[in-house]
Amino acid sequence: MIEADASTRTRAKSENESPDPSTLPRSSEAAGSTLTMTGNEEKSPPFRLFDLPSELRLRIYEYTLAPSGLLFLVPTKSKRFAVEPAVTPNLLATCRQVHNEADGILYSENEICISVNAHDTCWPTISEKRLPQRVLEELQHMFVLLDCTDYFNSSYADIDLAPFEALVSLKTLRLAMIYRRNHATQILSPLHIHALREFNLVTQVLERVPASTLVSYGTVAGSQQDTMVQHIVEMRRRGIGGNIAEGLVTDLEAAGKGVKDLVRGCKSGATTNVFTEAHGTSLSSR
Repeated sequence: MIEADASTRTRAKSENESPDPSTLPRSSEAAGSTLTMTGNEEKSPPFRLFDLPSELRLRIYEYTLAPSGLLFLVPTKSKRFAVEPAVTPNLLATCRQVHNEADGILYSENEICISVNAHDTCWPTISEKRLPQRVLEELQHMFVLLDCTDYFNSSYADIDLAPFEALVSLKTLRLAMIYRRNHATQILSPLHIHALREFNLVTQVLERVPASTLVSYGTVAGSQQDTMVQHIVEMRRRGIGGNIAEGLVTDLEAAGKGVKDLVRGCKSGATTNVFTEAHGTSLSSR
């Protein structure tokens, strides 16, 4: 009985005591066995863009550089020259093959939408910082809002429209116009003297873009271009005030046909450097 009780007490003591740490396997040894198992697993090969078919790469380029087919270069509350929607032109600098495959998308798959101050006699209508000449020469589609709301007591022959001469690749152009109705120097609108070239802004533009460019006028109600025009109209109303109106499509079309001896495209590509020859100095600091 005594031996049995002693044996029972010994087993109970060993069950209640903590195990000796020296008898346990080290954590590094346990981890080593785990790491060995992980190291033996087959790793997935890295993803390589050029392993994709060219059709899929093209879709990636289009999504990155032309997500909606429209690029708006209009001022916002925080930026003077904002680009919406955001694109990633730095993709073209990734490598030579990407550049060769995607270079044309940015300028051929997007319609560039801008507003120009057509009554500014001091600077080119299109800023070099906004669209350098190299870019102008590659653009194929544009929407241009001719902003004729500023005070103006001159002729359109005094406006620097030379940047339009650099649009040598332009395929489509849509023109719209806003103006201040009943302005002192604009009895009706900038469109009321169709026959005189120096007072016909539409004619001045048509002389400078290629003759092959397909030209249309106005905006489609509810389109993104129409939204842009309404945004600029509200900005001008808050700024200079007055009765801001959008030029009618019929008036724009009549202006495009108003000058009898008009030769479309006669000045396209005429100026080698559109940002230096007009003023004799670079305007890139603007």
